Amino acid sequence: MENKAIRTKPDGLVSSIPFCRGFHGKRYFKFIVFLLIVILDTADLASDWLLYNDVANTKEGLVYGPLEGSIRYALLVTCIIGTQSITIEIINLSLEIFRGNPWFDLELLSAVIIWIEDVPQITINVVIIACREEAISYFQLVKASVLIAGAIIRVLFSLILYCSNKAIRDIKRVKKNHESRSRVFNRALIMTGLIITLGGAAMVFLFTQYERNPDGTINFKVPNSYVEGEYDDAKYFNNVSIYFSHELFDWNTTASRYAEHRNLFRLFKINEIRQEKVDRMIIIQYDELTGPTKFVIKESDMSGNVRVNECFQMDRTGKNVTIGSNCTAYIALSINEFVFKFRYIKPYVPKLIFGDIKYNIKVKYNSASTCKSPDYVISNSIKDQSNKRVASLHYYRTKGSLDETNHVIHTSATHGTFYHSRSLQDIRDVWKTGFAHCKSTGSLAPHHDDSIDVQCT
Repeated sequence: MENKAIRTKPDGLVSSIPFCRGFHGKRYFKFIVFLLIVILDTADLASDWLLYNDVANTKEGLVYGPLEGSIRYALLVTCIIGTQSITIEIINLSLEIFRGNPWFDLELLSAVIIWIEDVPQITINVVIIACREEAISYFQLVKASVLIAGAIIRVLFSLILYCSNKAIRDIKRVKKNHESRSRVFNRALIMTGLIITLGGAAMVFLFTQYERNPDGTINFKVPNSYVEGEYDDAKYFNNVSIYFSHELFDWNTTASRYAEHRNLFRLFKINEIRQEKVDRMIIIQYDELTGPTKFVIKESDMSGNVRVNECFQMDRTGKNVTIGSNCTAYIALSINEFVFKFRYIKPYVPKLIFGDIKYNIKVKYNSASTCKSPDYVISNSIKDQSNKRVASLHYYRTKGSLDETNHVIHTSATHGTFYHSRSLQDIRDVWKTGFAHCKSTGSLAPHHDDSIDVQCT
């Protein structure tokens, strides 16, 4: 939150400013004071609406997505209240400075605005910043420093005003004079609100400039650039891949119906497509005509050339995977295939902080059939696979030394096994965002996009 205009005494704002007594009666000095307050209030209002615009336009992508509706609505309400209250305050202030007959007591109005707009606004700001990633740069460090410095100045300036002779006189008369009692009460409300805002500004600084590690330790985020921010994305994407689950990969057992026992097929690491920034195509060909199901996996390289990447066969009854050696002659002419094409959407701050991944899929059930969209739904959770009409894509991170080189785990040169969710780390547990390690609002899997052109082989 940016600096709020300094709101002071109910009677004679200009005459209450210390160290400038010789200028109090000058009209140009009054105009400067009024203009300064208008600029500060306008800048604060603009920052509030810019924050709301960022929050309202955030799209669901990698790691981050739209905030909860209650937070967005609360932020909108505070922005609307702030617009109305600042407008009233500026008009009231102009009447007090230039005519000496304001509509409302300045300190009473200031106390009301602080508690219905400033305090809620900084509270919402703290909640948002605590759960979000901030770009690391010297510019961002200066911005956060200005925020907390502004809050400190507001408190110190108010303390100077409230230690003036008039303020002390009001404290002495508090038991005998109703007006003095009201002014002291209003100043107490103002000061309490300002201290809360200062505390909120300090928390925003802490959340933006420090990071909390999973073990509870706190590190200062050292900037490496001046203006262009850098995001610490390694903690989100290292060893995270896209996994595909389909009944085709499951054993012929009752246990395969449960999510933790479903066989997962690894497609590729998220960092690969983020670094290459070109469409990625994965072709899964399979043959179920005789004996164990045979698979050949092909991928397109950065030049668009399709190459054979891996082949294996699975025996559903024996529950084993045999790694193939001669993939070129591995599958008969009559084949089925899944063809995935993935596209990386580049980051666009603040709408897509880490970008997004979209995909489209086509299927072909034999060499003579047409290439078409699948007749099943692809969910972002394997728990939705209650029947044959549902498959799933999901982000997972490998644990420990688990192999992440191939599409299935190669336990030896000739044998392998599938991945399972119980031996992987779900992305929900990986993507804990911000200083507070909040639950991720991002997508759990790539987004389906029919506009991506996919051609079968």
